[in-house]
Amino acid sequence: MHKYVFDFADIDELRNYYREQLDPDSVSDRIYFPPEIADGYLSYYKISPEVFLLVNNYKANADIEYIRRPINEKDIILHFRKYALDHQIEKDQIISRYSNGYTPGNMRCMDAQQGEQVFITKGAEVRSTMIVLKSSYTKPYFMKNNDMAEKVDNYIRYSHQYIHKFYLSYKQSNLFDQIVQPHSDKVENYLYFIARGIRLLETFWKDVLKWETESNPFNINSAQVGNIYKVSNYLKKNLHEPFIGVDQLSTMAHMSRTNFFNMFKEIHNQTPLEFFNNKKLESSYNMIFGEGLSIKEVMNSLNYSNSSKFRKAFFNKFDIYPDIIL
Repeated sequence: MHKYVFDFADIDELRNYYREQLDPDSVSDRIYFPPEIADGYLSYYKISPEVFLLVNNYKANADIEYIRRPINEKDIILHFRKYALDHQIEKDQIISRYSNGYTPGNMRCMDAQQGEQVFITKGAEVRSTMIVLKSSYTKPYFMKNNDMAEKVDNYIRYSHQYIHKFYLSYKQSNLFDQIVQPHSDKVENYLYFIARGIRLLETFWKDVLKWETESNPFNINSAQVGNIYKVSNYLKKNLHEPFIGVDQLSTMAHMSRTNFFNMFKEIHNQTPLEFFNNKKLESSYNMIFGEGLSIKEVMNSLNYSNSSKFRKAFFNKFDIYPDIIL
């Protein structure tokens, strides 16, 4: 068992601690594990002196225990993740254990005044992003807006009790993937992660504003959310085929047509057909401007039959025609 004890009081101290523990020769924000402990890395970015972005992306090759000590300041910790943890709430801390259970991705909100003990088992794949908001960042705003402060307190209070309802929206899921598993063909630098971290933080504030009742912030079944994402992944993998229709997609999701359609639109902010068409256009953009394929090759690959309709749809989405020379 490899044990690490830390807190979120200072991002620079935290970064230096893990460098000493894992990768003493590192000079970057990305700190790699020794292979006997894990395959992957931890990253620490400072969005501002009061807002931190932390990234975990690794597969554990040994049992790991993390002990996050509580601090006196009421900092807010937002934990976006796509791996499952089972939580046990105790008086002074949270006990969290890695689980093989499926999750489409969710978020929990914690108060840094409460500590946590996390057990990661050998073989576990950990993909998560944490955003730490220092109390010096939030306190001035909350003093002017008591209603928002109360909403955030409720969010923290129920974040673990209703953890399976704090699911990631489609936008949050995309931003999460871009942060934790960025495309290798894109430039990875400080601004890349900071920009996406800020956008992810914005989604949190919007979620807080949605708060309606203390006991049920998001009245959606997590198993059905998982089925929606399975359908989404199916559509993304079959862009070269004709759209199969909502009836068949709802059957794949084991849901009624109406329930599937409404939930899909709530999660993705677009209908299944709009989602499918947008993904085709995004794929065509990458094929034309990234891979250098011709319009004819792209149309054949993605099953477009009408060149004028394709060009018009492409322009409406990207404000550029597909045959323009960049």
